[in-house]
Amino acid sequence: MLWLLPATLLAGLLASAATYWGALYELDEVLSDQLKVIGRHVVVDEDNHVSLTGLQRSDDDRMSGEQSHGVLLQVWRGSTPIFSSDPDSSLPPPAGAGLADIMVGGQLWHSFVTREGDVLVRVAQLRKARWEAVAEIAMHLFWPVLSLIPLLALFLWFGIGYGLRPLREIAANLKRRDANNMQPIDTAAMPGEVKPLVDALNDLLLRLDHAFTAQKHFIADAAHELRTPIMGLGLQAELLERASSVAEREEITAQLRMGATRLSRLSEQLLTLARLAPDSQLAETCQFDLTALARSVVSERSKFAESNNVDLGLAEGKKLTVSGNAENLRILLNNLVDNAIRYGGAGSRVDVEVYGHEGRPVLEVRDTGPGIPEVDHTRVWERFYRGNGHAATGSGLGLSIVRRIAEQHHASITLAHGLEGRGLTVRVCFPVARIPHVCVAERSDEPRLRENS
Repeated sequence: MLWLLPATLLAGLLASAATYWGALYELDEVLSDQLKVIGRHVVVDEDNHVSLTGLQRSDDDRMSGEQSHGVLLQVWRGSTPIFSSDPDSSLPPPAGAGLADIMVGGQLWHSFVTREGDVLVRVAQLRKARWEAVAEIAMHLFWPVLSLIPLLALFLWFGIGYGLRPLREIAANLKRRDANNMQPIDTAAMPGEVKPLVDALNDLLLRLDHAFTAQKHFIADAAHELRTPIMGLGLQAELLERASSVAEREEITAQLRMGATRLSRLSEQLLTLARLAPDSQLAETCQFDLTALARSVVSERSKFAESNNVDLGLAEGKKLTVSGNAENLRILLNNLVDNAIRYGGAGSRVDVEVYGHEGRPVLEVRDTGPGIPEVDHTRVWERFYRGNGHAATGSGLGLSIVRRIAEQHHASITLAHGLEGRGLTVRVCFPVARIPHVCVAERSDEPRLRENS
């Protein structure tokens, strides 16, 4: 209302102004034509008597009235005045027939002159008289517009209220809902102006429903996975109290330590997975050397590989730059290397390689372990799925974390056979780096390097 009422008033003023100037133009033409008519009906006889022909009495009456509105009638024979409706007029003799504007005594006169031999008949009117007539017309035009403003405001009030009624219905609908009601709002009876807003709200409700559902499933799965190690720790603690020998106590203590380590790793991966939600954005994106990052991770995991009797090495390649979050990609590679070491088994070999393929950086982790059956290639990305036939313990979250990080970096992941025709190869193909900001991936000790095959 605050915008529409002033706008409507402004439109009325503009309309009045336009009507004013249009009326002025039309009135000028009408009055000029009137002057012509009057001039053509003035007749002067041989005795210099002036008379009007072709005009009715009403016209004569109007002539007398026009005199009071600044209309002047003059008759000249040559340069000698022989008649004037205003003897005190100081207008100069007419220069010729036709329309002309004359400035006398600071006043502008519009005049029309006709010639009959040496007789000149002039009809003149003050410019001021025309402006007064136009002002009267403008006032008559403006008051109707001004009087329509209250009526227009009333129509706007009810019209806008009626038009915004669907929004009030939507607000009332949303207020009545609880946090678990994510049903879309019905748009069948919605006006076309409101439908895009409702469609956007429905899309948001759908995304929220998916996010809440995923969160509920995640919490349920996490509670289920945490229950087993926690119960195991409780049982081991009870057995520790009943231990009758030092050897039995040391064995139970080792089991407790192993269970605590597993629980700690599971909690860490759960937190990582929660942080890497599907809709989450990368905290910091920059360009860095993927080869340097791989060298750093291999160096960090080398002791863990040695403790599991696994030959871990890096197939050194040239510098390759990728765009992304260095810390998240470190988590990705750590999980891939950790899975390869855990599931590869003692005596296996794990190779990490970085190379370019068709202008895109590629990261590969290959091992000679038992691998993953092809029927499970699609299921291994699910949370808490560990497959069958593996002696190593794990949470089943490593590859889920890897997939989440790869999706954040718009990278593709494929599974294939590993080294020597057995085991597993995980290949991560990154897009071409385009972000100019550069960051450095730190590294620790030099890892064991392998010759490129």
